[in-house]
Amino acid sequence: MAKIYRHVPARPDDYIGRIDRDTGRVYAERTGPDQYVGRIDYATGKVYGHKPGPDTYLGHVELANGRVMAARVGPDAYVARVEADGRVYRQVSLGKDIYLGQVRDMHHPVEGAAAYFFFLQVDAADDKPAPAAGTA
Repeated sequence: MAKIYRHVPARPDDYIGRIDRDTGRVYAERTGPDQYVGRIDYATGKVYGHKPGPDTYLGHVELANGRVMAARVGPDAYVARVEADGRVYRQVSLGKDIYLGQVRDMHHPVEGAAAYFFFLQVDAADDKPAPAAGTA
């Protein structure tokens, strides 16, 4: 099981979610039963958000380089990257990428993409966590 942690400066990172490797289902940590928020497809590197009705395609990871691409009208946008050690960084076009968190015990880059889309997205305007994708 891959565990997702959000980076918190000057203290231990917060455990915020997990990924079930057998099913590809992503869960948010909650008091009581964890909340199902989406799923990943290991074969294609795609991430889907759960909602009533059909799941929403959020984006994918490029397996060769760990680039996380968000689904958009037109070409997908490069928004983050996943390192081989599970660290997830937000892409900054004219600066140093920002460390957001980590997927511990990661065995596939799509797990890092799911961590970004569901838990680690940051509003670029104010650097505060954005609402989790697919959970609204």
